[in-house]
Amino acid sequence: MTPVPERFEDITADWLSQALGVGVRQVDVLDAHAGTTGRALLQLHYDRASEDPASELPARLFAKFPPSDEMQRLFVTSSGMGLREARFYQSLAGEVPVRVPRPYYSDSDASGERYVMLLEDLGMSGCTLSPTGQPRDYILRVLRDFAALHAKYWDSQRFDSDLGWLQPPQQHDVAVGLVQQSLAERGSQMPAVFTAMAELYIDAADDIHALWNEGTPTVVHGDVHNNNLFLDGERPGFLDWALVARAPAMRDVGYFLGGALAPEDVADGEALLEYYREQLLALGVDAPSLTELRKQFAWHVAYVWVGAAVTLAMGDAWQPVEFVTRALERLHPTMEHLGSVDSLRSALGP
Repeated sequence: MTPVPERFEDITADWLSQALGVGVRQVDVLDAHAGTTGRALLQLHYDRASEDPASELPARLFAKFPPSDEMQRLFVTSSGMGLREARFYQSLAGEVPVRVPRPYYSDSDASGERYVMLLEDLGMSGCTLSPTGQPRDYILRVLRDFAALHAKYWDSQRFDSDLGWLQPPQQHDVAVGLVQQSLAERGSQMPAVFTAMAELYIDAADDIHALWNEGTPTVVHGDVHNNNLFLDGERPGFLDWALVARAPAMRDVGYFLGGALAPEDVADGEALLEYYREQLLALGVDAPSLTELRKQFAWHVAYVWVGAAVTLAMGDAWQPVEFVTRALERLHPTMEHLGSVDSLRSALGP
């Protein structure tokens, strides 16, 4: 059995030979960095004299592994992010009806403290990472692929068997405190919707998370924004499955549209929801009504806001403050147009 590396330095030529089942005589690190998780681009030199000449293995692989920073490593372990993504590439990547990086090896220990993924180098495959700009036809293609993914696992009986490891999205206890911090430090610089959403979340976080889990469960990516998308020709692809979960489909659709639509395009949201619903219906899903999807869209845009507000409290540690501020500037008009705060407040009741 191939051991799961404890550190990046353990991903040696000998270890790669065991993992890939073919002789690797040398590995060169072309690029490496650490963020939420560790990442490296590896150049592999195969032993062509081995029984298997590795004719189907690429010269470059993209590796993911635990971050070197101890605090970040503890966060990734406690949240299960590495464990989930490794398991996705082990058991689901080969069957999902959307474009994902091809896995060549994936494994983790039971705790998720150690994990490793050897994936397709998308640059070498000619793909475009983090597509700039999001014209309407591109948004429609993403929604069409969402529908294919969601329809395949809509209310699946497999959630009680081989997909039982997929759980509802995790609620982090620290989120309320970080939203409080953002409100205290940034509230005076923000529009009224920022304060209203912050106060509502601080008062009713548990109930709001329960609302976000209302609806028919399916497999969701859970974190679809521009940096987790790529293009293979004109086909969208989906990166970073660390937040893959069992949740209502609007976890993906609302999250994506909340970040993709410019304030002046928010009025087009209903037509986009109708398109997504039509795709579900065409795939045989008893899709929610457009009214229900519109309501859930308003709720899940608020989920995107919470993520941004939490990140803002961390200063530049997770994302540059300027980047997060721009994201909020896009979100606030969308939330106002959809009436997100009032919709959540109404659903929560007296």
